[in-house]
Amino acid sequence: MPEKRDYYEVLGVGKTASKDEIKTAYRNLAKKFHPDLNKDNPKLAEEKFKEISEAYEVLIDDDKRVRYDQYGHAGVESDFSKEGFTWHDFSHVSDLEDIFGHDIFSDFFGRGSIFRDFFGARKWRFEQPDERVKEVQVEISLEQAYRGISTEVAIPHVEKCKECNGEGTAKGTTPKICTYCKGSGSLQQEQLQGFGRIIKIGACPVCKGHRKVIEHPCPNCHGIGEIQKLDKINVKIPPGVDNGTMLRIMADRAEEKLKEDIYVIISVKPHPSFHRQGSDIYREKTVTVMQAALGSKVEIPTLDGNAIMKIPQGTQTDTLFRLRGSGMPKLKGHGYGDMYVRVIVRVPKDLTKRQRELLEEFEEIESKKD
Repeated sequence: MPEKRDYYEVLGVGKTASKDEIKTAYRNLAKKFHPDLNKDNPKLAEEKFKEISEAYEVLIDDDKRVRYDQYGHAGVESDFSKEGFTWHDFSHVSDLEDIFGHDIFSDFFGRGSIFRDFFGARKWRFEQPDERVKEVQVEISLEQAYRGISTEVAIPHVEKCKECNGEGTAKGTTPKICTYCKGSGSLQQEQLQGFGRIIKIGACPVCKGHRKVIEHPCPNCHGIGEIQKLDKINVKIPPGVDNGTMLRIMADRAEEKLKEDIYVIISVKPHPSFHRQGSDIYREKTVTVMQAALGSKVEIPTLDGNAIMKIPQGTQTDTLFRLRGSGMPKLKGHGYGDMYVRVIVRVPKDLTKRQRELLEEFEEIESKKD
C-alpha cells in the first residue's frame, strides 16, 4: 500500500489554514476532480476525489484535526474502516451538495452520476431509529465513560392543566368566538394576477385557526392548557460509551415508572490530557534528553491509575509507544483498547556553564564518530 500523503499537502493549504481556507481549497479541487467531468480518465479522477475528500474529512473536523496534527495518520486510523478511508466514512455530503447542487446524484448530462455509487448506501447513518421516541442528552466525563456510571436523568413530559382542565381559561371564564375571522378559523385573500385572480386561504392570525380566543388565560398554564413536568429516573450508563452513543430505556422495563420509551444520548466531554479514538486513547509524555538518550522507565497516568512505560535508549521525539489494554472498554465486545503515548523530548533552555561544557564535550565526541 503506497504511503499516504500529508493531508495539508493534498489540499494545498498550510498547517495554520482556517476552516474557510480549507473549505475553499476543497471546493476548488472537488470541481477539478469531479469524476463525471473527467471522462478521459474517470478512474484517476475518482482516486483523486477520494484522496481530497479523506483529507477534508479530517482537517475540517476540529477533533480529528487535533489528533492528526499530534499523531499523524495513526491518530485518525480508527475513524475509518479497517481497509482505510471509504465513502461510508465521509460525513460531509451536504458540503458536496453546496458545491454541485442537490442533483449531485445525476451528472450534468442526464445520466446516473458515479456519486450514486459512492453515497447510495449511506443514508441510514443520518436516520433516527424511531422519531417517535423522546431523546434526552446526558454529558459525562471521559473517566465516567471508562468506568460506567449510574446517573439521574430528568425526563420532561406534558400534562393537562388541572386548574383549567386543559381549557386554558381562568376560572369562571370561557373562550370567546374570534371576531376577526367570525369563528371560521381561516381568512380568504384575493390577489389579481394577469387576467385572473388567485384566492389564498390561511389560518386566522388572531386565533391561529382555533376559531376562539382566550381573553382571560389561566394563570397556572398561561392559556396553553398544558403544564410541563419533569420525571427523574436513574439511568445506568455502561463502560465504554462514546459521543453519540444512544441508549434506549424501555418504559415497561425501567426501574422507575416511565410514561414512554426514551433515548439517552451520551455526550463525552473533551479531556485535557487524553484524546479518544474509538476504544483507543492517546496522550503525550515529556521526557528529558538524558531519559531519551540513555533509556529509562517513566510513570504514565492512565484512566485506571498509573502505569510504568519503558523508554528505550536513543528514543527520538514524536515516537509513539503502545500500552496494550490501557484504553477504553469495548462497548460492543470484550476487552479494552490500547493507549498510545507520544514521547516529546524536552531540550533544556537555560544551561549552566558546566552543563554547556559537558554538552560541548559530548558533541565533540559525537562528531568524531562521523
